[in-house]
Amino acid sequence: MEQLVFDFFKLCSLNPVEIRKGVWQVQADDGLMKELDGWRSQGRLLQFTFDQRLAEIYGADLICPGSYRLNSILQVIRKQGRLSQAHIPHHYFHEPSIQKKILGGLGAQRAYVVNSSQQYAQYMEIEILTEVRGLHKKESLHTVVVNLFSGKVLKFPFPTHLLRAGGVPQGLVGRRGCSFKQAFANAAAHLHQTLAQGEQKWAEEAHSKLVLEESKLREFFVGNTGSDEFKAKQQELHRRLHPVMRMDALRGALLFTPLFRYRLVVVDADGSERTKNLSYDPIGNLQELD
Repeated sequence: MEQLVFDFFKLCSLNPVEIRKGVWQVQADDGLMKELDGWRSQGRLLQFTFDQRLAEIYGADLICPGSYRLNSILQVIRKQGRLSQAHIPHHYFHEPSIQKKILGGLGAQRAYVVNSSQQYAQYMEIEILTEVRGLHKKESLHTVVVNLFSGKVLKFPFPTHLLRAGGVPQGLVGRRGCSFKQAFANAAAHLHQTLAQGEQKWAEEAHSKLVLEESKLREFFVGNTGSDEFKAKQQELHRRLHPVMRMDALRGALLFTPLFRYRLVVVDADGSERTKNLSYDPIGNLQELD
C-alpha cells in the first residue's frame, strides 16, 4: 500500500518529504486536489501518514485500508489508462523464415517475392469485470484479446512479454475490419460462452429459490394474483432472485503487432504468371492472399 501511494505521487511528478517520523507532506496543485476531493477543491500542502496515532496527533490524512484518502487515490488511479497502447517490434521475428514459410504454403505453385513491406496489425486487449448474481454476488476479472481485422477472439495467450510501451506511426497501421464496440461484443459473447460451459450451481440455486418463493407468493395471494400488489411483489422477487450475469469493460489496450506484406509473382503450371498481394500476421498465424 505504501509503495502504491509513493508511486502515485511519483507519477504526478511529486516527491513527498518526511517532515516527522512517519509523517509526509507534499504540495498538491489545484488539478490534483480537484481529482482527489472534487471540483471545488484547491491546491494545498497535503500531509499524510500510515499510522492512525500520528494522524490524530498531527492532523494528517490517514492512509490505510478503507480510509477516505486511500480510496480517493485509488479512484484517480482507476480513471487513468482506460485505453493504452503498446507494440511489438518487427525485429523480434525472423523475416527470412516468414518469407520461406509463406512461399512454402503456396503448395505446387511456384512464386517469388517482388517486394515487401512491414506494417502493423491491430489487436485489442480488453479487461472485463464479470458479475454473476444469484443468491450471492460473485465477481471475477478476465482478459480477452480480439483481432481488430477479423473480429475473432484470440484462443491462445497473447505474448505480452514481447510488448513495448507506446504506439506506432498511423501510416504503418493496417486497416481495421472491426470496430471497438463490436470487439467488446465479440469478447463478451466469447466470455459468456466460456462461463456457460462452467459450473452453473449459482444460477440453479437462484432459480430454485425464485420458483419456491413465487409459489409461496401465489398461495398467499390465491384468487387475487391479478392485483397490483401481487404484481409488485412478484417483480421484486424477480429483481432480487433472478440469476443475472453482467459484464463491464474496465480498460483496454490497442496492441500493434508486426504485419509482413509481400508482392508476389505466382507462376502457374502452364507457365503463366500472376501478381498477388499477401499479408502475414505472425501473432495470430493469419495469412491473407488477394
